[in-house]
Amino acid sequence: MEHYEACHRQSSVMQMISADVEDIRIVAQVISGDVEAFSTLVLRYQERVYQTIYSMVGDRDEADDLAQEVFVKALRSLHLFRGQSQFYTWLYRIAVNRCLDHLKARRLRVYVRENDGEVDAAVLNAKIPVGKETDQEASQNEMQAILEMALSNIPEEYRIAFVLREIDDLTYEEISEVLGCSVGTVKSRLFRARNRLQVLLRSFYQTWFEG
Repeated sequence: MEHYEACHRQSSVMQMISADVEDIRIVAQVISGDVEAFSTLVLRYQERVYQTIYSMVGDRDEADDLAQEVFVKALRSLHLFRGQSQFYTWLYRIAVNRCLDHLKARRLRVYVRENDGEVDAAVLNAKIPVGKETDQEASQNEMQAILEMALSNIPEEYRIAFVLREIDDLTYEEISEVLGCSVGTVKSRLFRARNRLQVLLRSFYQTWFEG
């Protein structure tokens, strides 16, 4: 069993290295004039980028528009990619920065009391409609809705760190590179994000199922 797990890990690492090399090769192609080759990178990363953006902004239409903007900007800025980091890390940095600009423009404000975790009453009383679904599907959708609501009510810097770590599965070092901060800062933000979410989820679950 241990031998199998070791082989599996080695295989995963080799696949990642292979993907990185392929990404760099495609980037070189695009910079050399083969713009159509960029579509390969779009297909490879569009779902991950979309999910990351959606987790940050909480709106599917906005996430779709922002994802398209991210790839357009990435194409226009491709000559700035030096290969000192993985391509998707560079791409994620563009996505995160675009989300931050978008959220700032939208003037999203979070009202969570820091000390006791009390949440604005309008948020706790919010009702999310559920269509005709099986019990299992409804339960999963409710849980997803609660998580999304909780994520939308923690500070942006905590939410983004949490999304990159827990949803996108980036390492501390990769998140540090994407956000332009130290690994210690990343860990601190994650610690605070998890604490905030724990309080919020407890409140949301209680309100959801007792309301």
